Formats: sequence, structure tokens, C-alpha cells
Amino acid sequence: MRIPCAEISLAGCAVKILFFAPHAAVWVHAFPEALIAESLAQSGHTIVYVSCGEALQQVCIPMNAFGLDHLSPVHARQKICRLCGEQKRLLKQEFGFAGCDLADLLEPADQVQAKQMVDALSFEDSLALTMEGVPVGKLALYETILNRKKTSIEFDASDQEEYRAWLQGAVTTLIAGKRLFEREQPECIVVYNSFYSVNHVMCRLANTYKVPHYFLHAGGNLSRRLHTLMVGREEAYRYLRCLVERWQQFRDRPCAPRTLREITDHFLVLFRGQSVFSYSASTSKSAFNLRKRFGIGADQKVLVATMSSNDERLAANVIGVLPNSSTALFPRQVDWISSLARFVGSRQDLFLVIRVHPRDFPNKREGVKSEQARLLEQAFRHLPSNVCVNWPGDEISLYDLANETSVFLNAWSSAGKEMSLLGIPVVIYAPDLIFYPSDLNYVGTTEHEFVEKIDQALQDGWSIERSRATYRWLAIEYEYGLINIAESYSPQDGQTRSVLQRVLKRVQRLVMPMSQQIWDCRKRAERIKACEVVDRLFRSRAATPLDVGANTSIPHISPEEECRALRSELCRIGKALFGSGLSHKPDTLAARLEALD
Repeated sequence: MRIPCAEISLAGCAVKILFFAPHAAVWVHAFPEALIAESLAQSGHTIVYVSCGEALQQVCIPMNAFGLDHLSPVHARQKICRLCGEQKRLLKQEFGFAGCDLADLLEPADQVQAKQMVDALSFEDSLALTMEGVPVGKLALYETILNRKKTSIEFDASDQEEYRAWLQGAVTTLIAGKRLFEREQPECIVVYNSFYSVNHVMCRLANTYKVPHYFLHAGGNLSRRLHTLMVGREEAYRYLRCLVERWQQFRDRPCAPRTLREITDHFLVLFRGQSVFSYSASTSKSAFNLRKRFGIGADQKVLVATMSSNDERLAANVIGVLPNSSTALFPRQVDWISSLARFVGSRQDLFLVIRVHPRDFPNKREGVKSEQARLLEQAFRHLPSNVCVNWPGDEISLYDLANETSVFLNAWSSAGKEMSLLGIPVVIYAPDLIFYPSDLNYVGTTEHEFVEKIDQALQDGWSIERSRATYRWLAIEYEYGLINIAESYSPQDGQTRSVLQRVLKRVQRLVMPMSQQIWDCRKRAERIKACEVVDRLFRSRAATPLDVGANTSIPHISPEEECRALRSELCRIGKALFGSGLSHKPDTLAARLEALD
């Protein structure tokens, strides 16, 4: 029996919350979103659930998710529209949501006028397009920059054609959204991923009405990514900054063995290299000899520079959710690498491996080669003899490199925290560009200081205390700051399925196409356990769950208990990476982790 609305409400004002949900075809977004909406309804809030209704037929996020774009055949795009409609109707029926479609808010001439407006504008005028105080032209750039892995807004004719398709959807959403706000007068809106252009248009429109907006997004732990949700005010980068601001509160608090184990599970998924969210190749099945592969001398200390893809940062900067990085020590990553190559070229006791980010090249998630990749291919033609490049085509896992690397050098890649968890020192030059506490790494914000920090990191070497601190940070990022929905939704997202399981799943989708979605709806819990935290978050208009007491249930663990569990988890990692019962070279990560057993 479902819990009636308002039965569990807390003190404070219930509000009218608009869930803007135009992407129902992406079930792993739409179903968790519905769980949060239902939780808020049970707490006494009024929910208005607004979907698409085929208003975005040119191109949309679900079409991209199913491998389609603005040039795909009409019948293929219409198929996604039908799926979106079917899943929307299922959610509204099972959850009892009321609300309209975007299409219901549009007049017959609106779509025609939106297309005519977009077609009539030059590319430069399109970028400057602002409607109702919303920079629609810039917000619509997001998907094209990512899809085409752009490093600048210099678009050729093909780029511009895709951009115009997204811009038409953004303009259409703005027209319908204005009518929606005037009709419903919501006191808050919620979207799944506020970076998507149509969602971002609605959030910026909310700002003009002085209505707060919240985003949802799956958690970062790949072993249980869909079991948890980020729920925060405005957007994901602000949410992560807020978590970092809480670091001092948690850095000295020991982690429970269960929490450490779940963080390790995330890394085991990364090591397999099978998740679309893991860009690194899987770890080597046999012993990997880094020195032999790259011709590194036995007495040379190995540095690895982990580069990042530029398109994601450009997209975030263009849509206004990240500041311009012009204040960083190196304006471009290629400038950073050039500086490193000069430094290492003068130090024959060192060897530098430049690891180009796999996202810059075609990979299991995207089939496009980035503009940065072409730039790097030109820039890396002439390097010192003790500097080499690890290209994605080498099929070398980041974690194979880790075994004999003395120090990692990082721009803003998540590798900075991953290597810290393994106890390896990491040096960064732009602390403002990372989304984890900078004190997990060494920080050098001038060229002289950066070199000094490299030498200090080489001297300090591997440290289990570095691992401990990183586990404690990831406890915040992967558990304490999230909303757990596992009692209602816990698909095996991070686990490897057998061939038989994959075949059976495919047959199920063909024979009973909506069976899994119906099953998810029918087996959900009466309410999620985090219902009260979600309620407090929206009543207080707080930024993150940590601001409303989400951490009150964290168990108190002694340092000794944490230490035993930490050693055990690092041993698990060592066995997963390097096997067990083997003889490992001294002064390697494999030997250090084995010694903890």
C-alpha cells in the first residue's frame, strides 16, 4: 500500500515543484527522477510532471542515447519519440503524476516560427541569441561541443547544422516554458542533469522568475552508480564544490569497513575497463613491463602526466557553469606538457610518460576524434629522448602504468584522486580546476613551485596515509553526500553479465519490451529511506543533502578498525591489479600493496 501524500511531512512549507522531464525514453534517468518526485509528493509537496510530447522531434538527448542525431531518418527518431511517450505514460500511471507535455503548451505556428528564427540567424547572431533574459544561443552549444569534441567555437558547416538543430529545441522549450511558468507558477523546478540544453533553458528561465532549481544525477561509484543520486541546488559543479567545502568536517573521521569496501568495488569496475564511464583500457592480463615497453632506464624515476579532454571543460565554460581557466598557470594543456618536457629533458634521472586522455580519440562511448588529438599529434613529434607519449591506441591501462610510476602529474583529470587512493603522490598546477580536495595532492601554481613539488613528491614517495585520506574523501562523494534509492532501484550497472544473461535480456526486450520498466515500477519500495532528507532539502532550499543532516547516520568507527579495513581493501586492489601469490619487483605498487596483507 502506497503512503498517502503529506502523511510523513515535516515542519516547514510544502511547495509546488515542477519536474521538467522531457527525456523519459532514458529509463535510467526517468525512473530515479520519478522516485524523487514521489518521495516529495509523499511529504506533502505538489508535483507537476512535465514531459515532451514530441515537441523536440528534430533532436534530443534520448535520440543521442540511442545513437541517433539530427540527420537520422525521421522514422528512427519517431521510434524514440514513441518510446518516450510510452514510458512517460507508464510513469504517470504508476506514480499518479499530473502534468502536461511541452507540446500541449505550443501553438501550431510556434514550431514553424522557431525554425524560421533559427534559420534566419547567422551563426554569430545565433550564439548571441537571448530570449526572456535566457542566453539560449550559448546554452544550445553544449551537446554539439561534446558530440564533436570541439576545443573552440570555430564551427564548420556540419557543426553549425547540428548546433541549429539543438538551438531549435532550446527556442521551442523557451517558448513553451514561459507559458508553463505563467500557468503553473511553480516554487521550485527539478531536472535530471541541468547541463542538457533544454533543461538548462528551463533552469535559467526559473532564475528570471526567482524560482530555485535543483538537478539530479546518478552517483559516481560505478559499482552502484544507479543505486544513488546526486540531488543538489543549481548544478553538479556547484554541488561538488559544496562537498569539497565540507572536507574539513570529515577528513579526520574514520570510515566504516562497508564504506571502504564499496569504494574499492568502484575501482574494481574501473580496472575491468568495461564501463562506458571508464575511459581507460582494462588492466593487463599478464605482467606489464613499463620500462621495457617505453625504454626506461633502471635508474630513472617514472613520471606520468595525465591529460584531460578539453571539450567537456569548454562546454561547461560556454554555458556558464565553470569559470574561464585563463588564470591557471598554463593556459592550455599543451603548454603544460611542453613545459614538463623541457624540465624532464634536462633531468636524465627522470622519464616522463605523457598519457593522452582516451576521450580525445574514438572509444567505446564516442566514435569521434577530438580537435585536441590532432593538435597533440603535431605538438608531440619532437620530444626529448626521456619523454614519450602513451596514446589511447596503445591499449595500456592507467593502472598498469601505476605499478612503477613514482609520481603522477595531473591537469584536472579524475586520475588525480584515483592515483592518490593507490597511495601514489600526485602534483597539480590548477587547484581551482579539480573537484576534490587539493590537499590530497601536491600543488604548484608557478613553474618553479611545480618543479619543487615534483622533487618533494619524489622524495616523499608512496604513503598509506594518502590512501586513507582519499578513501575518506570518496566516502563523502560516493556515499555521505548522496541520496540512496537502492531499496527501490538497484540495477546491476557495474557488474559483468555472462553471454547467456545478455542474450536473455535481449530476448526479453524483444518479446516484452516494457516488462523491465513495469517491474521496476511495481517492485519499488513504499517510500525511499531518504525521504525525510529529500523533504528537508527542498523545504530549506539547501544546496546538498549534507546541509540538512544526511550524515547523521554515519557510524562512529575507531581508527584501529578503519586501519584494519583499509589494509584489507588495499590488498583487494593489489590482488585485482597484480594477482596473488606472485613475486613482485621491489619498490613497485604491487610489492607495497602485497606487503599490507
